[in-house]
Amino acid sequence: MDEPFGSWADDLAAAFVRLEPQKLADRPFEGSIARSAAAPIQISLVKATSHRVLRLRSHIARSSDDLCFVNLQLDGLGRTMQRGHEQVSTPGDLAVADTTEPFEIANVRDFRLYCFAVPRRLLPQSFSDRPRLALSRTEGGRALSRTLASYAELCLAAPAVAAQSGAHVVELIAHAPALMADLPAARVHAPVLLPMMLDHIDRHSDDSELDATQLAARFRCSERYVHRLFATTGRSVGEHVNDRRILACARNLLDVRHGEKTIAEIAFEAGFSDISHFNRLFKRQHGLAPREFRRTMGNGG
Repeated sequence: MDEPFGSWADDLAAAFVRLEPQKLADRPFEGSIARSAAAPIQISLVKATSHRVLRLRSHIARSSDDLCFVNLQLDGLGRTMQRGHEQVSTPGDLAVADTTEPFEIANVRDFRLYCFAVPRRLLPQSFSDRPRLALSRTEGGRALSRTLASYAELCLAAPAVAAQSGAHVVELIAHAPALMADLPAARVHAPVLLPMMLDHIDRHSDDSELDATQLAARFRCSERYVHRLFATTGRSVGEHVNDRRILACARNLLDVRHGEKTIAEIAFEAGFSDISHFNRLFKRQHGLAPREFRRTMGNGG
């Protein structure tokens, strides 16, 4: 893991709770936070270059905070991960993170967002359980998004108004799930669903159970819809998964740190369960059997 950069970790702790920031790109970092107390909540405007933040168990053990962060994406693309669930936010969408449990929030581009720090007791009990708050997908959701953004802007500009607005903002946020309850999952995620599935494959190709069925369950849509999305790429789910596994195997076959491992061990660790199938795919892609590839590239055995 990267070490926290600059004073950003301290800035985040002062504005929110203790978090561990990590860079996503080797480039100069810039970030700023403007905040306003709007009892019983706090509203912040965060602007920063791409990075991610982690809420770790060690942070939670030393904290008495009992908050939910409700983030309204203004620019960029955000991904919030908690309890094995991913929320993807394009501009106008909300994402929820419960600070009493570990989470990761990643913004892969430069971004702006409003963060509403809301005491958990003020939100419906199930509010942060697998939330679906892609407000930008419906007219009612877009209207709510614009309203929340207007309240946030006003609270930051006029502290006297903020003191009278917090409770109303909480009420609006609490009603957000009702706006989305009848929206099909495929429509909620359509603009970003395929890239997120491809990203999931990149990060989890070593899971031997990874297939269209698992993706459908993970992203809450039908298996048929998964196949339809991947048809637009010209390759099936299985072909994408195998390509990533073959790439991982090729790298490991050339890595001296894996020099003592057998080819079968490398294949199984990459997610393959059938060594014969792996050998065929590898030779088709690289023109050499795995053993020949390893020997030709000078890594022995």
